[in-house]
Amino acid sequence: MANLRIRVNGKFYDITCDKNNEKYVLELSKQLDSKVKQLSLSVKNVDHSRLLVLTGILLCEEIDQILKKKSSLDNPYSMNYKNQVLEIKEQQKQRMQIVKSKIDTLINHIQLLNK
Repeated sequence: MANLRIRVNGKFYDITCDKNNEKYVLELSKQLDSKVKQLSLSVKNVDHSRLLVLTGILLCEEIDQILKKKSSLDNPYSMNYKNQVLEIKEQQKQRMQIVKSKIDTLINHIQLLNK
């Protein structure tokens, strides 16, 4: 494990991470610091702990929206997919009715010819 000292909104935190992930964790901590600073500009008179909690909640909201968007695009069981399947089934049902009607008409013609 590697020991890192990260800085978030002017405060230092000692954390540990996997040895191979040091650069990645440092980059993530810079992104967190940026988000916290950005939020601190719009929210006044909030202590550091609450600012971190609010930032965490906003980041979770961003992740949730990304996952929902990705899910609706990639998930074959999303509502869009279900609607498309229902539409295709309805179209198939209509086409089968047309085919059945034409077959019935042909059968009637054949029967008339055989009389």
